[in-house]
Amino acid sequence: MGLFGSGTFLDAEDEAWQVETWGWFLRTFGHRDRLKRTPLVTPTRAFFPPTETEGEARAAHIFERVKLLAGMRKWECKLLAQPHRAELKVGELQTLKPVSWAPAGTFSHDGNQATITYQPADVADPAKLIATFIHELAHYLLAARVDEPPGGEEVHEYTTDLLTVYLGFGLFQANTAFNFSQHQSVMSQGWQYSRQGYLGERAFAFALAVFLELREQSNDDVKLRLKPHLFADLVKARKSIVRRRLLDGLMAEPAA
Repeated sequence: MGLFGSGTFLDAEDEAWQVETWGWFLRTFGHRDRLKRTPLVTPTRAFFPPTETEGEARAAHIFERVKLLAGMRKWECKLLAQPHRAELKVGELQTLKPVSWAPAGTFSHDGNQATITYQPADVADPAKLIATFIHELAHYLLAARVDEPPGGEEVHEYTTDLLTVYLGFGLFQANTAFNFSQHQSVMSQGWQYSRQGYLGERAFAFALAVFLELREQSNDDVKLRLKPHLFADLVKARKSIVRRRLLDGLMAEPAA
């Protein structure tokens, strides 16, 4: 940040791309009145009622809820589990499990049917599974568009991540963007980390700040749902956005 607070929160080019892409979202999928009606999806029973199902049936249950909340309930799509992924172990006493590049999900369309896949192990981690499903559904939504968003194919995956925030799932995306854990017992010790999505944590914090500012919604509505360091970044990002009036053009756009 600059000495007098004039610096950017993200790289200036990244911020400009986000703002331009948010403008494209508003013009393409619904202006601010639509955005204000979009639910801010949280990991609660109100959005994801409990189920006694397990395995593929549980994944299908969660998938249908994500489709409904994204406004895509009637979009036909086949859901498939990927082959199980093996863990990497180093010796008897240590385990090493970096999973940063293993695909959590995929989207494809053969001209007749859309197919989304997921990692079976993620059924035990609903937040991660929800983040995967909304990312792949955002792919589906973008694939239906003839006009191209800012940056084109070169930034397509980043645009897909950003669209999940517009769709109301920014909390899931930000919280699962990076995870690290370690364990130790009498017989072993180890660690694992995972990265999900293409935007980093700070980029998601900035995107969530844009989402809240465009909706004129309080930061307090997400405070208890975000990791503490992410909430701190969101507050800084929103202050930067307001101070530099980055969204004046988007706030002034007419309703659909």
